[in-house]
Amino acid sequence: MTNEVTTHAHPPRSEKADLKKSLLTTKEVATLTGFSTSYFEKGRINGYGPDFLRIRGRILYRLEAVEKWLAAHECQPKGGADGR
Repeated sequence: MTNEVTTHAHPPRSEKADLKKSLLTTKEVATLTGFSTSYFEKGRINGYGPDFLRIRGRILYRLEAVEKWLAAHECQPKGGADGR
């Protein structure tokens, strides 16, 4: 019989830092996009805005979800070859 010590694997510190950078608060998303915090608060209730996480009552947004949401609203300019 061997004495094995079980340890819990923790992600390296750089992965933790990357994860922390990729999770944004409502205020950070508002600052990033130029919309108000209330826009995102109302959006969570009314079904618009980026996908979000609710963890123990705390609201967080993945940076990727915010970028995807912004990209979905991207428009192409209309007009002729000269841009008019």
